Amino acid sequence: MGILRGVLDPHFANWPHLYFNLSAAWLALLRLPGLVSGQASGYLGVRILDALLGSVTVVVAFVFGRRAYGALAGFFAAVTTAVAFLHVRDSHFGTVDIPLTLAIIGGLYVAYRGLAMRGWRTLVLNGFLLGIATSLKYNGGLLISGIAAAEIVRARAQETGALVVVRRLAIIGVIGVATLIVTSPFLLLDPSNTGRGLGYIFYHLEEPTAPAIGWVELSRALWFGIDPALVVAGIAGVLLAAWRREPADWILLTFIGTYFVLIGTGGSVFFRYADPLIPPLLVLAGRALAALVEPMAVRRLRWLAFVSALIIAALPSLVHDVRYDLLIQQTDTRTLAFDWLAQHVATGSRAAVPYMAGPAHDQAMIDSGEHSHGATDPYVASFLDSRLETQYTIHELTDGDLRLASLDGFRREGVQYVVIGYQRPGTGCRVSSRLERLLQQQARLVASFSPTAGCPVSVFDPIDTYYVPLAGYSGWLRPGPPLRIYQLPG
Repeated sequence: MGILRGVLDPHFANWPHLYFNLSAAWLALLRLPGLVSGQASGYLGVRILDALLGSVTVVVAFVFGRRAYGALAGFFAAVTTAVAFLHVRDSHFGTVDIPLTLAIIGGLYVAYRGLAMRGWRTLVLNGFLLGIATSLKYNGGLLISGIAAAEIVRARAQETGALVVVRRLAIIGVIGVATLIVTSPFLLLDPSNTGRGLGYIFYHLEEPTAPAIGWVELSRALWFGIDPALVVAGIAGVLLAAWRREPADWILLTFIGTYFVLIGTGGSVFFRYADPLIPPLLVLAGRALAALVEPMAVRRLRWLAFVSALIIAALPSLVHDVRYDLLIQQTDTRTLAFDWLAQHVATGSRAAVPYMAGPAHDQAMIDSGEHSHGATDPYVASFLDSRLETQYTIHELTDGDLRLASLDGFRREGVQYVVIGYQRPGTGCRVSSRLERLLQQQARLVASFSPTAGCPVSVFDPIDTYYVPLAGYSGWLRPGPPLRIYQLPG
């Protein structure tokens, strides 16, 4: 939305800028008929774009599987990608993970198809898609591993030396860098900001923010994110590919192995980092199933076995998708809390509200720039989480406040209401802070909004502030964090 107002430099380089520019072009189209006019419709517009790109990924998985391993493999890859829960969930979001997934599976497919090409065309296509993937997110550069595997396969088939492989990869790399610069020009035009963004990336990778190591987090993301049946099918596909080692096998295995090992070394691994692994794994899973049923002599029996296996593999994921979609249609606890505060907090009053888990922010929080990711334009800086409140002012409730041993500071500041909501997903059924224990003793609980009946055991990404579980929906009534509102005496 800022780009459409002339703010071309995002002043943000934690990831490159291609998707900012692509989203701006998409929103410009939606503005023509009046479908986009402000913040909420802007977010919705980009979420629609992500959903479309996630759907295109299904088509690419089908084409890749059919071309490399046959129609049955392609059909299995398409159906399972269409229902794989993590891919479905993240296709709801306006984030870069699904566009990156499409760019990577598309790049791997082009690398495979390039084995049959001659001349410069394969170098240009591989370099261009490498640049596109990297310009979506820095880890898109790991696409080079699949491209390198394809070049080694080509060299063996044509009996050329390693020097030819190195030269071709160097040309692909140069084209990739050029594409990155053209599609994310402010990485080059604003080097100080780029340096800060890359510094944050390395800090993020080095600083552990979850109890488990990255490889464990990626494994959990796949286990709960595409469900056990598809994980088992994917492992079978990997084992079969490692045994047969056909050209497509080398490309897919090299990328999957490289991505899993390198991303898993990070100290802070979000579950959505597993998204680029899903289509390659499911293409190999389709290949394994096709290899199992194709030797059957009776055609009808072969199709019966294939369809039965497809249902067994895909049905749990489909049920998972439906349960998730039914849940997120319900009113979020933050909306309920926002409405309650609007009805009960007097004009001119003051409330202490957490940022990520809370229902509201005020103009002072916008003006501070604390959560605006370096945005220099006031309009862009106003795109904070939660909703803008103008009736009362807000003291941002921080982690430091949760450790307070006295309410005197709140009283001096004129805070009358304290909204307790914990940033870490899955926290909140229990009282988890010194501040809330103090509030229980000295204040009055006036409202409580729980997303669950009781305290169900659910699986959350421990470092992603998304308050809907990845798995374990029993007892869940609505999305959102548990919120409790206390009124201070006097």
